[in-house]
Amino acid sequence: MLSFNGTEQNGNGAAPASSAPSKENGAEGPALVLLPSSRQVVRAHLRGLFRPLRRPSWAPPHRVDARRRTVTWSPPEELQVELSRSRRFGHPFVLVRVPCGHGEDGGSNGREEVARTVSSLLRRVDRVWPGGTSLYLLLPECDRAMGEAMLARIREPLAKLLSEEDLLAISSVMFPDDGFTSGALFDALDARSISLGTRPAPVVVASATSEAPLA
Repeated sequence: MLSFNGTEQNGNGAAPASSAPSKENGAEGPALVLLPSSRQVVRAHLRGLFRPLRRPSWAPPHRVDARRRTVTWSPPEELQVELSRSRRFGHPFVLVRVPCGHGEDGGSNGREEVARTVSSLLRRVDRVWPGGTSLYLLLPECDRAMGEAMLARIREPLAKLLSEEDLLAISSVMFPDDGFTSGALFDALDARSISLGTRPAPVVVASATSEAPLA
């Protein structure tokens, strides 16, 4: 119905509410707040989870100096374990002797330096242990050609650590061609050393029950 001033009123005399936003004092009504959808929330969360990790600019790259790498000595009994395994499965292995007692840094300190250098070139399955003034390397499942290739690989870096005499005295033998027991393998190493004109310090070999060299 129309009022006396020409405006439309409802039944109780009040003007009907308008659906348009009010413009009182030139200001618009409260704007509609847009909330992110559930899909947008999930995408933002996944982007945070799969964002690549970035190293802080102040953090130096993590590098281990080969000269500070800790040497993990294997027990000499590893030779007897490998002998039993190779006999059972018919696998060859190579035993290497590296003399390191005639250089300027001879003794335990020089031996550890040589071991650190050699360990960085070996496989995870290879073993290293000290014996007298020498290092012994056990290379499982290696034939003679693979053993010679490994010797050629370690000789170059060892040239800076060993004397010329020790470098020439590096020798290797292969199971089972050069010996079927630990004693026979060490005898073969001694024979190789004699043929090269050197004689390493004697290594005590355990009794026949264990057949493992004592460090």
